[in-house]
Amino acid sequence: MKPLFQLTRCSMIWLLVSILMVTAPYATVVPGWLFLLALLTVGWRLMVHSGRWNFPHWSVRLVLLLLVLVGLLFELRAGSAMVITVSLLVAAFLLKLTEMYRRRDALVVLYVALLLIVCSFLFFQSIPMAFYCLLSLVVVTACLNTVYRSQQNSDIWRPLKRSAVLYMQALPMMLVLFVIFPRMGPLWQVDLNTGQSFTGLSDSLSPGDVSRLTRSADIAFRARFDGDLPPENQRYWRGLTYDRFDGRRWSRAEPQQEGQIPFLIQPNSADQDYRYQIVMEATGQQWRYGLDVPLSFPATMSRLSDLTLQGGEPLMQRRQYSLVSRSAPVREPLLDGRYLSYLQLPENGNERARQLALRWASELPDAQSFTAQMLTFFARDFRYTLEPPLLPGRDSVDQFLFQTRQGFCGHFASAGAFLLRAAGIPARVVGGYLGGEMNPLDGALSVRQYEAHAWLEYWDSEDLSWHRLDPTSVVAPLRLEQSAAQLFSSEPSFLADSMLMRNGFLSGSLLKQLRLRYEALNYGWHRWVLNFHEHQTGFLRQLLGEISVIRILLLILVPGGLVLLAVAGSLFLRRAARKDPLFLALQRLDKRLQQQGMQRLRGETPGQFFTRLGQVFPTLSDEFFALSRCYEQISYAENSDPQLQQQFRQLINRCCTQIPQS
Repeated sequence: MKPLFQLTRCSMIWLLVSILMVTAPYATVVPGWLFLLALLTVGWRLMVHSGRWNFPHWSVRLVLLLLVLVGLLFELRAGSAMVITVSLLVAAFLLKLTEMYRRRDALVVLYVALLLIVCSFLFFQSIPMAFYCLLSLVVVTACLNTVYRSQQNSDIWRPLKRSAVLYMQALPMMLVLFVIFPRMGPLWQVDLNTGQSFTGLSDSLSPGDVSRLTRSADIAFRARFDGDLPPENQRYWRGLTYDRFDGRRWSRAEPQQEGQIPFLIQPNSADQDYRYQIVMEATGQQWRYGLDVPLSFPATMSRLSDLTLQGGEPLMQRRQYSLVSRSAPVREPLLDGRYLSYLQLPENGNERARQLALRWASELPDAQSFTAQMLTFFARDFRYTLEPPLLPGRDSVDQFLFQTRQGFCGHFASAGAFLLRAAGIPARVVGGYLGGEMNPLDGALSVRQYEAHAWLEYWDSEDLSWHRLDPTSVVAPLRLEQSAAQLFSSEPSFLADSMLMRNGFLSGSLLKQLRLRYEALNYGWHRWVLNFHEHQTGFLRQLLGEISVIRILLLILVPGGLVLLAVAGSLFLRRAARKDPLFLALQRLDKRLQQQGMQRLRGETPGQFFTRLGQVFPTLSDEFFALSRCYEQISYAENSDPQLQQQFRQLINRCCTQIPQS
């Protein structure tokens, strides 16, 4: 038999299950080699528990610790401080297994496990993760129940049942506190830059960057409109503009603030204002997405001179904001500095494209005629594809226009902006998204990474206005009329990084219906969480009239007290309703003995009482001795044997029948 301070088999099983459940959510967060450490430590601890191996020598544990610290120092160069801190906590959590011997060591591991469950919400806030964390809490609590159980108690499922009952009893009080207790700001600020890689547009653009995003089905943002949706071919979601070109790559200059540049959104009776709310996923960047052209936006955001929206800080967590947009030309008198910046090109390179642009400019009278000629040129022999040929060298525009003639939206937007600038027409490339999938279950428009798009804008000197120009409209007009999923369904590279979900996007199968239902539920969850503070404030004002500390305390204590009374009452009633079979049997014996004028004395234990009865009734001394032993075994064992209880009742029946009546 193991010493009492050692862990039992049941406790060890639940401990290892708890460790695996707690560390699993961090698979995509912490460095991958930490899971090799998890397999090593868990496997080693199993071998130690089975008696096949010994605990590792202190020198081995020291080497493991040093290797972990060195590995995390290397990871710190590329990762964030938050990720490294959590990784260190996970590593210490795992290394503790190599020296865990006593029950108090197991308690330390389980307390750290509870902390890791809380930390997982720094990285994940979805509905499945909330339920998974609740299940992890139940399992860790079950393991806590087993730490100080005796070795004779071998029922492995009983701790889990007890833990589930505890959480069910605590659920009403938890709901009361969650709904009523006001949310407070953090006591300190923590950099929540998790270091995770974000999928989406970046602050520079080469022709092949946008096509690579079609491999991903990740959601960029969701939008819900208060009224009618814009037509499919008008769902241009502006992200950022690119106005510097080095011969291969477009980059973004630092745009000026709105107040420094005078511009006017020209009203038109045919234009319509769109009011909508966006729930935007984390990008790690400052820009925010919105339909062209944003008229109204939150005070925490600013509209820059290139009509892009920018937040005060990089978007590291999911955010919701409201916008009003109008699809209309923007009148802006370009000053000399900005005029020249939108004509910037490298001094050399792409000579054939320059000559073509100059020839068109000499033959055509204005910018509109030039753009019409350029679109006709693109519509003639060019092909729209997700897998365009590579364009090596500095003359990528020439190679695209006169050799390969195959490309994605980024190729056409880049080449079009180059031709316009070479002809002396100010132009810029715009990056964002086009389209969106309507979910009929919640009325929200989901815009995904594979709907990333690039187009261009040119400035017309006649009306001093910026005009949108999308070469994709003539090369692949279906891109503006149908969803990207339908258009790209035959492309092998489409959703190449999400092959398991490919059928759920490309067919009307059950998988697609399940996906839409889950996304609707998830969208509602995110909106509810993001707006919870306003909902809670409105609920409290409606309930209390005026929010004060005293009223809040009363609102917490009164329902909380009622919930506790309800739980205590249910436990009392259940215990009262559940009659103890030993008590009922002894009650029957007491009634029979009272007929003989005998009763149990004050302070007399059951064993002493049965011994005295054996002396009073010598013919039943063996039965009373057996009753005394059965009672002690049943009363003081954690799991009483049903056969002992049956034997106890049989002995009571025999004594009752053989005790003479008065």
